[in-house]
Amino acid sequence: MHRSAPHLVLALLFLACSGAPAADPVDPAKPTLPPPAEGWGAVFHRGGVAVQVGGGGQLVGPRGVGEGSLGDAGACGGRVVTGGPEHPVLALPRGVTPAGAPEKPAANPAPVVEAAAWRVDEALPEPDRFTPRSPEEAQPARQRGVALGSVVKVRRYGGPPVLVASGTRDCNGLLAVLSSDAGERLATIEVPGGCAMGRVLPPADLDGDGTLETAYFSDDTVLLARLHLDEPSPRLETLGAWRCAP
Repeated sequence: MHRSAPHLVLALLFLACSGAPAADPVDPAKPTLPPPAEGWGAVFHRGGVAVQVGGGGQLVGPRGVGEGSLGDAGACGGRVVTGGPEHPVLALPRGVTPAGAPEKPAANPAPVVEAAAWRVDEALPEPDRFTPRSPEEAQPARQRGVALGSVVKVRRYGGPPVLVASGTRDCNGLLAVLSSDAGERLATIEVPGGCAMGRVLPPADLDGDGTLETAYFSDDTVLLARLHLDEPSPRLETLGAWRCAP
């Protein structure tokens, strides 16, 4: 048994010096996209065709909930889906009946939109200083390369309303809860790796549990989150995410 130790040392030295490629180190501080939510699904749109990935129940869009019909195989391992609400985003779990449906949000004043863009800017990774500035950055919804997708006001019982906002910069997205004047960030979820501009699915109680659900959705990424407004400070809970490269 003792004679095998030198051979083990030699073998380890050979492996260390053989030039075999090492695995890339994992950065625990860098956010990663969570796995899909069990039972739920996402809907992506490719060339005017809606493709459902996962889920088995009703479809949810920015303006409502409705039934859809699955057809042939489509992109990203999904199936072509027809019917349902305009521009579906989520597919509910089979047998789930929503207690509410997304409603068209009211428009926000330009100063609030501009303040929301700054709050998103503060939370996203710093912009690439070599990227040339665009004249569009003078618009209220665009600050330092941020593309603000949505700002949705949500009223709550026993407290002031909050804003749910989304934004994107340099292929990093953000879902955020802001104070009613967009002067303060109350909760955030980073959405890494998605380059398309993300928007907010207006919050609604989609699974009937008494808590609101929302989503960050874009052409390549859908992130499902639960919005807790019955706590001293509003909170976002990530439920799952899907990605479908264009």
